[in-house]
Amino acid sequence: MKRPTSAFHQLVQRIPADVAAKARGLTLAIPVGETVASIKVTPTRKDIRTSLRTRDPQEARARQAVAVAYLEGMWAALRTGPRRLTHKETLALAGDVYRALTEALEDDPGPVERWLRAEVGNVRAEAGQFGRAALMIGTDETKRLRSVEERVGGFSDALLARRGLVIDVESRVRLNEQVLTALRKANLLLIKRAQGDYSPDPEAQSFPALPEAKGSTGAVSLAALFDGYAKERKLPQSTADQWRKHCESFAAFMGADDAGKVSKADVVRWKDALVASGNAPKTINDSKLAALRVAFTWGVNNVRIASNPATGVAVLHRKRAEERMLGFTDAEAATILQAASKETRPITRWLPLLCAASGAHVGEMAQLRAEDIIVQDGIHAMRITAEAGSVKTLGSERIVPIHSTVVSAGFLAFVKGKSGPLFFNLARRKAEAKKPPHKIVAKNVAVWVQGLGLEVGRAHRKDPSHAWRHRFKTLARAAAINDSVADAIVGHAPDSVAKAYGTVTLATMKEALERITITTCSV
Repeated sequence: MKRPTSAFHQLVQRIPADVAAKARGLTLAIPVGETVASIKVTPTRKDIRTSLRTRDPQEARARQAVAVAYLEGMWAALRTGPRRLTHKETLALAGDVYRALTEALEDDPGPVERWLRAEVGNVRAEAGQFGRAALMIGTDETKRLRSVEERVGGFSDALLARRGLVIDVESRVRLNEQVLTALRKANLLLIKRAQGDYSPDPEAQSFPALPEAKGSTGAVSLAALFDGYAKERKLPQSTADQWRKHCESFAAFMGADDAGKVSKADVVRWKDALVASGNAPKTINDSKLAALRVAFTWGVNNVRIASNPATGVAVLHRKRAEERMLGFTDAEAATILQAASKETRPITRWLPLLCAASGAHVGEMAQLRAEDIIVQDGIHAMRITAEAGSVKTLGSERIVPIHSTVVSAGFLAFVKGKSGPLFFNLARRKAEAKKPPHKIVAKNVAVWVQGLGLEVGRAHRKDPSHAWRHRFKTLARAAAINDSVADAIVGHAPDSVAKAYGTVTLATMKEALERITITTCSV
């Protein structure tokens, strides 16, 4: 979504009710492009909101996928409960702090005094005299623990958030101690660098790598990481199959399937190869690279790999005017609907007309069940719900009035006496079939439209089914239908928080819908 005061896209996700209490006080480090958004979950916070820091819709979708994968990893960790860090894991996490500080600053460490002042703070923390802890009344050990927490707690929060870890109190204490030790070692190195001593760093190899998950044989399969993400995310099978193939294609490009050894340069090489082979920027960014991002992010959040090499990798692309998809013209729409009126197969008889009269996705119409055709408030309507199959977003679930043209054509008579899906027979579905039946139906309708001799397809910027959606919005504007009403009919999310307030009634949608004329004869 977007905020009225910013051109940047924004991510908003409600904190799941079952983890809300456990999340209080947690600091999240949400990956956003090449940066991280640090957000603390306060007692009153109901959702997570952060700017995606881009105006480009494609890049926003890619960044959203990574951020959502991270958040879902955190919610899953909270549901599992806090875990104990091993000694080796604790040292490995502290090593992240050491490497981050020294690698970022050793080339230009600044004056020696800078690090001497930092070391004074570290010594005071170890003595229990740092920050507000120095004013506490309590035992020396209590003051020292609190003092160390004040000094390095922010570093520990960032480490844990980056890897999606929720740890127990004992592990937190040990992690803080090791992080403070790592900071002191880093300070000493930076003092040497500031004094001109660039001899080899003896501490660089002393920190272990984060141990692999139990049962690991060494290599971490990217496909396995994606399968873990898909299972938790409950992706539709068709999407999971398609994105898994992208992960397998990347592994084939690499010549090996070891996610832990992939570098950002490897992902960039693959992206460049996809561009060179003629893949569309949208396909690369929103499908192929997106599959890698969510798989790697799940791996980081679930402590399978150390980092996400796909973060920030994308094809720079601005959609040109000639690439914008179009809706059917009056003549094209009439040709299709006239041909449909002569059909006997239900999918070609009714689906084009339903799409034309509602602006719905053809998949939404293809999965309609008899029980989804209802009468509410005296209005014949169709219920679009995830119960019937799948919907694109939560906001896509809706109840839409049935246009009088559809009623006059006999659609209600077609539905009468039926039960279950209207446009496919589940009993005839093969057990090994993976593609959802409504998508098979949608493809068959598209093939039928293409057989009518019209100039449709990507080359003509007209999708044989989705062009109804574009046409509907055009007709709605011509009929002076309020954008919020048109959005409610087609299932588009409001483009601002202000427009999300209130509801559009079925009666309002019905009145607006009838302003649109559905032409079913040649013009």
